Amino acid sequence: MAGGLRAVLFDQDGTLINTFIPAMHAYSVATGRTITLAELEPVAHLGAARNLLSALMGRDATDADDDVFHEALGQAVAGIEPYPGIVEVLRFLRSSGVATGVATNSDARSAQVVLGAHALTDLFDVVVTVDQVGGPKPNPESVLLAVRRLGLDTAECAFVGDGNGDMRAARAAGVRAVAAGWGHQVATIDRALVDVWAEQPDDLRRLATTS
Repeated sequence: MAGGLRAVLFDQDGTLINTFIPAMHAYSVATGRTITLAELEPVAHLGAARNLLSALMGRDATDADDDVFHEALGQAVAGIEPYPGIVEVLRFLRSSGVATGVATNSDARSAQVVLGAHALTDLFDVVVTVDQVGGPKPNPESVLLAVRRLGLDTAECAFVGDGNGDMRAARAAGVRAVAAGWGHQVATIDRALVDVWAEQPDDLRRLATTS
């Protein structure tokens, strides 16, 4: 591993797999009305699905609401494949001795549903969810916790994400900020926050071998 890069961490939603349409479907099912991306995006920073449900419903979401949401999410995400090249690059990184991890604003139950839908869970050494830390990205806690769980230094790690919150979290954590050029929100990324721009997942092979 040239340059000491020992781990590549990833955002989940919009970086590994485009979950936004499945999520909108699941929120629509759980709330009983059509939820649009324009309505979802302003509350996305709330992190855990139950928090978003509460905001969208205008009341505290119940266990039953949470169950309905996750059942609908699981059914919807099963029909959405990971972004092309993601599985292959994850396997390459692991076979090269580079650890992999997830630091996501999703809660543990949602992450289990999304990552489990296509057996992605088995391709990560660590998964940190928003309910394990004090707040969602750009709070760097999830990235830092992933680094600690891997037993590494931040200088040995990179974080790949598709939004400004991801880039800010990476910078605040002291890891390399890598923009996912294929990601859902990539058009909004401030390039001043980016250390490395990866147009495709395959570009991460070079990051791992030349960093």
